[in-house]
Amino acid sequence: MNYSILLLSLLLCFSSCESSNKPNQNNESKSVNQQKEAIKNTIITSYVDGLQNEGDSIKIDQGFHPEFVLLGKKDDGTLRVLPISKWREAQMKKASAGKLPRLDSTKVSVEFVFVDISEDVAVAKLNYFEGKIHTYTDYITLYNYPSGWKMISKVYTAIK
Repeated sequence: MNYSILLLSLLLCFSSCESSNKPNQNNESKSVNQQKEAIKNTIITSYVDGLQNEGDSIKIDQGFHPEFVLLGKKDDGTLRVLPISKWREAQMKKASAGKLPRLDSTKVSVEFVFVDISEDVAVAKLNYFEGKIHTYTDYITLYNYPSGWKMISKVYTAIK
């Protein structure tokens, strides 16, 4: 009988310890999910809307680190290296020339494949669409700063 009471006490203790851990796990998951949403918001606001669709320098500057660089493989195997300052400048010229904002038929949108976070660094894989056409797959890396997530680099592949 004492053995049964001891076993029941241990089971109750284990059960209460287990249930007290669940809210912490939920809070951790919630925090990770909030961070993923913040990353997605940074990419959509600064990259998709600011850089690609609108040519809005304020939106661009909010989400891109000043040292951001785009890397792309050329047909000859060499790397195309484009700093954000040059990319931003090109988009501002397009906006001044009336080529931005994009029309609905050519508007850029993205579909997130995944966002992975490790401490203060993250990578997002996304499918990039011009209108309804999947034209690129992007891998964007970000660091978390006191002011929020900032994109620091992008590599991509063209979809043929």
